Amino acid sequence: MQELLIILQDGFNDDEVAITVNGKEARYDREVTTRELLGMAEEVSVELPAKGATVGVEVTSRNLSAEMKLHGRPRSLLVSIEDGELVLSEGTGREAFL
Repeated sequence: MQELLIILQDGFNDDEVAITVNGKEARYDREVTTRELLGMAEEVSVELPAKGATVGVEVTSRNLSAEMKLHGRPRSLLVSIEDGELVLSEGTGREAFL
């Protein structure tokens, strides 16, 4: 197993967020809100199986969802809400917030 850092960034406002790994719920958070000075709402970690995984993120409070198939040893997953869409992108693992 390996750990994946998921960084919930811009666009969250008192939202409910569910994270799945290969279709199974790995985490559920309530009242997720972006801190404007940081440009970040939450940092969470989930366990991934040794071989590839599909990570899904659903903002249940807004009826938004997206998923991404990860290959190799991903370091982080960046998640934001932009123009009413949920956007996922693979990070470098070197993202830093104060």
